[in-house]
Amino acid sequence: MPHPISTAHTSPHERIISALANTTLYDRILGTVVGSALGDAIGLYTEFLTAPRAAATYPERRFSLVPATPFARDMHRLKHQLGEWTDDTDHALLILLSFLHGSLSPGDVAARLHIWVEQGLRALDTLPLGLGATVGAIVRDPAYLQDPGAAAHRVWVKGGCDVAPNGSLMRTHPLGVVSIFQTEAEAMDAAAAVSAITHVDPRCVVSCMICTALVRGLIRGQWTEEAHIDAVIERAVTRYRDVIRPRMESEGTMGADEPTLDLDELRKHTHAASLAALDLDGRGIGYVYKALGAAILLLRQAMRRVAAAPSVLVEKTVLFEPLITELVMAAGDADTNAAVAGALLGAYVGFAALPGHWREGLRHAAWLVRKAEGVGRILGVVEGGYTPEEDTAPDGGRAAVSPEDMERRWMELQARMAAENTAFLEKERRRGSENKEKRWFRR
Repeated sequence: MPHPISTAHTSPHERIISALANTTLYDRILGTVVGSALGDAIGLYTEFLTAPRAAATYPERRFSLVPATPFARDMHRLKHQLGEWTDDTDHALLILLSFLHGSLSPGDVAARLHIWVEQGLRALDTLPLGLGATVGAIVRDPAYLQDPGAAAHRVWVKGGCDVAPNGSLMRTHPLGVVSIFQTEAEAMDAAAAVSAITHVDPRCVVSCMICTALVRGLIRGQWTEEAHIDAVIERAVTRYRDVIRPRMESEGTMGADEPTLDLDELRKHTHAASLAALDLDGRGIGYVYKALGAAILLLRQAMRRVAAAPSVLVEKTVLFEPLITELVMAAGDADTNAAVAGALLGAYVGFAALPGHWREGLRHAAWLVRKAEGVGRILGVVEGGYTPEEDTAPDGGRAAVSPEDMERRWMELQARMAAENTAFLEKERRRGSENKEKRWFRR
């Protein structure tokens, strides 16, 4: 791996410049990791809703984590606590923890994902909430760990080679972080390989390649205008066609006669004029191009706002929240859409520009920042070395959870959900009684 900006054999002036550059890189690394988790947590508010339902449920069109905006009352959100991220961030963390443990590879991420499906995120001892049908079917294949790509391919073929969900895109952004001192081609190749452990569809693979390359370049400060975005997309398409697809065919994770990229379909989404044009709450809310298109559109809008602003620094500090909020109010698969967009915007504006009342209310925020700092230490943009912590291991440094214990945990979750729902209904009943008494008194 190429070295970060070095201070060896430099003048005091050059050392100051180097320190400032590394500080900026670290701020953007943090912005990527935390920005995605924030998008995920805020997106949970409207996940699986329609845009009209979201507007009726959250008429103020504003979300806060300090104090926390209450969730819409339904069984999906009852499983979660306010300020909590979902499976999207859990899966991204599997990549981050693999890197911190010094074992990052597609096989290691696949092994960690296999553990997550059965036991949740062991590093934080949380349940595997939100497991998608595609990932579940693939990872539970008896031969999955022997050949993840082959298992993913079997499920894809069984679905008619037409299933392109967002489950690999939602986890990809850490690869852009850890590859900032590698070439763009290396970053794209890593993204393609990690996508293929669950999602081999060309649309999924190229989406991961694009997102990873964008994150990498945004952290490095290379992408500052829309033409840069367009160029990344074209280079990803070319590399998929010339390198990745032939490699997948030779490895048996793609057939030569199977579908390849429809460039018109890709560009329709990556060059969408508005969120409405993406129909995010319409048919196929989990389509990978919807998440990719929404994230790229928000990045374009951010760049336009910065270009038109009298102060670049001021504008960057105020654009994350309104852009993510607008996306979340479009509903659909809002947590994934906002997690991907949050990674790109976070890489663009940096951690310091993320809204404080979201950062401070994010569950496990301190732990997440500490892990991102560990990445910075390994990359050399944060002073000091790094020794892998126990919770970076595949088992999170914890004993395996038995099936009986997992059953007990699921039952405890259901009991908590039932108790919270009962308490809410009782509160509403009392409120209704009080209002009825007030109306009688006014007569």
